[in-house]
Amino acid sequence: MKILYLITKSNWGGAQKYVFDMASATKNEGDDVIVAFGGNGALSERLKNENIKTIEISFLERDVNLSKEFKVFSNIYKILKKEKPDVIHVNSSKIGGLGAFIGRLAGIKKIIYTAHGFPFREERPLWQVVLIKILSWVTIILSHKTICVSQKDFDDVKNWPFVNGKLEVVHNGIEIKDLPVSENKDKNFINIVSIGELHKNKGFEYGIRSINLLKDKVQNFKYTILSFGGEEENYLRSLIKELNLENFVEIKINRENHAEMLKDFDIYFMPSIKEGLPYVLLEAGLDSLPIVASDTGGIKEIVENNKNGFLFLPKDINAFSMGLERLIIDENLRINFGKSSKEKIEKDFDVKDMFRNTKNVYIY
Repeated sequence: MKILYLITKSNWGGAQKYVFDMASATKNEGDDVIVAFGGNGALSERLKNENIKTIEISFLERDVNLSKEFKVFSNIYKILKKEKPDVIHVNSSKIGGLGAFIGRLAGIKKIIYTAHGFPFREERPLWQVVLIKILSWVTIILSHKTICVSQKDFDDVKNWPFVNGKLEVVHNGIEIKDLPVSENKDKNFINIVSIGELHKNKGFEYGIRSINLLKDKVQNFKYTILSFGGEEENYLRSLIKELNLENFVEIKINRENHAEMLKDFDIYFMPSIKEGLPYVLLEAGLDSLPIVASDTGGIKEIVENNKNGFLFLPKDINAFSMGLERLIIDENLRINFGKSSKEKIEKDFDVKDMFRNTKNVYIY
């Protein structure tokens, strides 16, 4: 089977990890695999290290630019006609709709779309939300199957017209393995961590503002944001300075494997406004970290409130502060939540299940 994976950006995030994992797994099973994307980022580097064929799509960017979209359209069509894949698997909202449409024109027999959290849940003006819902519906209709990475995504669209039989829920998964344990942790000083692109959807502004409240209750902690960067970096750094949080909050920009750094932290904090089913929570859970998170997207399918973490409404900085405070002052609670996190991930989010269930979608 020849499979072409399409994704808008080649930076590194949840959708890119998904594509990398699926491409690696299908290649290892003997399939002919190609990954096409815009840019030349971390995803491109990792795929090349695995000897997976890549194609850079010129002019493909996240933002819509009509003068470039016709060139993108032409480039993708040429790729499909040249490579003649049996399956194209499109990822992310922009390339999802465009790729599915071009795939139909090119006569591709199986077009699979994975919705990594539908974009109409983002904070936008009403007219944009309506437009994005229409475009999301068109993408589902054009695709032969749409994979929802969470039950939440499925529930959001299951009653739309003509989508019956087109939707499948396949949770993201990670490799279940024993992880190294840090021997340098100080039980009297708590390190809190978030990982993600410095983008509005990740809610880091509200994470920082909750730390501003937390510091008035406890001081034996530090909050670190690990990231490859993003458009909100300057704003977030200025906010930290404005609130005099330099001793409590640090933003670290690097190209390291952030998941491998989780062992050095005590609490995972996800103040997101919008999510799908975030890989980083799976990684944090496997590392036995208790979690404080927003109740958005598929997060509640990973975090069970008061069992392996605390869930609060997005932007509720008072609640975030309260949850973090409870975990900071109660070591037993951190240990018990962390143990439950690990058990939850091992039971429900094995990457082998994701591979098997996704491959079944390919050959339905």
